[in-house]
Amino acid sequence: MHIWDARGYCVDITEVRPPLRESCSASTNYSCCLHQITEQKQVALPKALEQLQAETAKRQAVEAQLRQKTSEFAAILQVLPDLYFRIDADGSILDYKPGKIEHPYIPTGECQGNLRECLPIAVGDRFHQAITQVLETQYEVSFEYTLALPSGKNNFEARLLPLPDQQIIVLIRHPSDNIQAAFIEGDAKFRSIVENANNIIFALTLEGIFSYVSPNWTEFFGHEVAEVEGQSFVPFVHPDDVPICADYFQRILTTSEKQDAIEYRVKHKNGSWRWHTSNSSAIKDANGSVLNFVGICYDTTDRKLAESALAERARLANFRADVDAALTQSDNLQNMMRRCTDALVEHLDAAFARIWTLNKKDNVLELQVSSGMYTHINGSHKCVPVGQFKIGLIAEEGKPHLTNSVQTDPRVANKEWAKLEGMVAFAGYPLVVEDETVGVIAMFARQTVTESTFTALEFAAQEIAIGIKRKQAEVALRESAQREALLNRLSNQIRASLDLNYIVETAVQEIRNLFQIDRCAFFLYRQDADLPNWERVYEAKSSSFSCLLNDQEATNAEIELIAVKTLNREIIRINDVETAGDLLQDLRFTAFMSLPVHTQSGEIGTFSCSSCSGSRPWLDNEVELLQAVTVQLAIAIDQAKLYTQSRIAAQTAQDKAQQLEAALLELQQTQAQLIQTEKMSSLGQLVAGIAHEINNPVNFIYGNISHAREYTKDLLDLVKLYQQNYHPPIPEIEQQIDTIDLDFIRHDLPKILDSMNMGAERIRQIVLSLRNFSRLDEDGRKPVDIHEGIDSTLLLLQNRLKAKPGNPEIQVIRDYGNLPPVMCHAGHINQVFMNLLTNAIDALQEGVGNGALGAPTKWGLGAWGVGEEALPTPQIRIRTLIEEGHVIIGVADNGPGMTEEVRKHVFDPFFTTKPVGKGTGMGLSISYQIVVKKHGGQIQCISAPGQGAEFAIVIPFKQQADL
Repeated sequence: MHIWDARGYCVDITEVRPPLRESCSASTNYSCCLHQITEQKQVALPKALEQLQAETAKRQAVEAQLRQKTSEFAAILQVLPDLYFRIDADGSILDYKPGKIEHPYIPTGECQGNLRECLPIAVGDRFHQAITQVLETQYEVSFEYTLALPSGKNNFEARLLPLPDQQIIVLIRHPSDNIQAAFIEGDAKFRSIVENANNIIFALTLEGIFSYVSPNWTEFFGHEVAEVEGQSFVPFVHPDDVPICADYFQRILTTSEKQDAIEYRVKHKNGSWRWHTSNSSAIKDANGSVLNFVGICYDTTDRKLAESALAERARLANFRADVDAALTQSDNLQNMMRRCTDALVEHLDAAFARIWTLNKKDNVLELQVSSGMYTHINGSHKCVPVGQFKIGLIAEEGKPHLTNSVQTDPRVANKEWAKLEGMVAFAGYPLVVEDETVGVIAMFARQTVTESTFTALEFAAQEIAIGIKRKQAEVALRESAQREALLNRLSNQIRASLDLNYIVETAVQEIRNLFQIDRCAFFLYRQDADLPNWERVYEAKSSSFSCLLNDQEATNAEIELIAVKTLNREIIRINDVETAGDLLQDLRFTAFMSLPVHTQSGEIGTFSCSSCSGSRPWLDNEVELLQAVTVQLAIAIDQAKLYTQSRIAAQTAQDKAQQLEAALLELQQTQAQLIQTEKMSSLGQLVAGIAHEINNPVNFIYGNISHAREYTKDLLDLVKLYQQNYHPPIPEIEQQIDTIDLDFIRHDLPKILDSMNMGAERIRQIVLSLRNFSRLDEDGRKPVDIHEGIDSTLLLLQNRLKAKPGNPEIQVIRDYGNLPPVMCHAGHINQVFMNLLTNAIDALQEGVGNGALGAPTKWGLGAWGVGEEALPTPQIRIRTLIEEGHVIIGVADNGPGMTEEVRKHVFDPFFTTKPVGKGTGMGLSISYQIVVKKHGGQIQCISAPGQGAEFAIVIPFKQQADL
């Protein structure tokens, strides 16, 4: 919206009004933001909440005043005589005020439609051109036009002014003095409103000279208006804010766009600074050139102070929260103090902050942590004696110290450093718990330390002191628990283990880890050796420390140091080797301690602890702990010695027992073999005798069957001849023929003789097999047909292979290779075949009874294999072959197999899985002795549950005469 001033220029009040609204809106939004922060901090910051609520109420009052002023500006518009239109880019009328001029083409009632359509064509086209020009240039356009009116006043002036959102204000008037006077009257009313407003309105030239300020400037800043108008704005604005204001006006001048409000400080006449927020815009002439700047500003000092107070409270609250978190969440004392000094730097704007703890023994403050611009803790301030320098004085006096002028503070020694680094303030506070000083906290800052900051430091000092005391108590308790745990572990290990090396290794490692030293070692004096010497039993060291375990020269040097004192039961305790001569320095030790170990049994040893990273005080509780450890080690050494002696005695007894057991086992085996051999010998003699006795009558029968067959044939031929020549026979003969069934006898008698011949042949073969099995007629090693021995054994077992009720026939598959005669003990080898085949038959019959027949496994030596799949009937497969100078005989069955545990013991004497009375457990053991010891071969068993079993015999083809 625009009005005309006394000079005939248009004043853009729409440019002034929206920034005021936006500023109020921004203030309202900011108040909402502050309100949200206040809700979050309402427990800790109740006063800040009340101040924010008061500020929000004040802002709302300002908004109500602005709405009132907007209504007043609208009233001014109502008294203007101009015909007023607000149109869009197409010329459609959005708003209309008729004014006080006569215009026949514009209806006096509500005006709607398009402005161009309300005018003659020529005038409408001129308006269309002006609208286009205003939209393109965003500058004011004016022109005059003529209309025929009854009153004769047909000259009109149209002024078109751009608005945001592609809208345009159109003002139409008569160019007459009466209208100008009316405008002057309206301008006077507008000025009256402005001058009585609560906000300051000002105008600046392009050079930054105040051309106008509203009278209330005096109320806000104390200067008279005459003292301000004609002066540059620069002396009134804070030097830090002058560039902000200059840049603001430059952007308005360059872009001609409305800018966001800016905040800056204005100097009151009394010298104080007041915060103000301002919106400004440019005033342009008819050609679009900027004439000056106009703006409105309002005081925001109270809000800024409230924001600053709230930020201060929030900063201190965050500081306290971080300190509380450090005290409650830190896992160790060092980390807790580090987090506290970090909080000082972050929230209290410290350049750097440090914490010292008091070493009561030496009455020295030791620097623990440093945060900020300096983070190192090694330097001139690492150790501060109590009573010296500013830190030592704070600890001695037990009082805080604050200065905001380090250049004039006598306690600040290095003022050149402070000036160079821009240090302004120093604050230090003693850390006291129950009248006991535990340390000092201090900080340097590059700005003044406020009272609230110093109060926060006081709070932190109290909390940190309690935290340090608590952590120190926790550390002491933890160290005590660690020492007790170490002793308990050593005691338990001594009770649980008698391994001296293990106990020493554990003790050395535990002591080094607990003491946090570079090296720990244990020496033992070997006095029973031909030449008594010291032996380093075990050594634990840090990775940066060279191992002396194999460095004989260094070891001898260290032994030279500890030997005499250890033998005299003396303790070596050196905190700083610089005071103890050159010997330890040559070993690169900086601190050293050694404790002797003397046992009841007379053994002597020593514990050696050393550091190579500076002096290290050996504490009394550490010495006490190490003494307790040496006592435990002395006990362990005595027990280990007794244990060693008892173990040697036990080992000697055990060796003798094993020898006796081996002799007994060998005696049992020999006895069993003798019994078995005697049994087989007796059985062989019996078999041979039976075979001989059977052989004679069988030979008699077998030799006469052929003659009986011839005689029978002759007699039958004679009977046939009688029948042919004496026919018919007499009744008595014919009756006898029918009675004896002569035809049947003639046909069956030859068959009977053939059966008798076959039986005699079978008996002869059995007798031969018995003779072959017994081999009584053979002595020592002789070439033997292995296949003949296997077949003889199978013939003797033929009855067990046949089908019986509940047991199907066992099928035997012979897979013989081309074997020449093999040098061996024939009778013994036949005995092996008998044992293996008998076991296979027993396993198959057991598998049939349990329904657990499986598939034979493949021979592990890779020479041969059997069927891959389970067979439907019990089966034994025998295979022979020659491979690499060895005869290999395999006997496999598809029985239930055996477990690994059984397989490992199958060749052990007296081991059997058969029921009592069915097996002696000697068959496979004797077979093993025959194959391995008598023939220098091998016998292996390959089996798994459900996979059958396989025995492989490997005999050298060429053997020595007798083993």
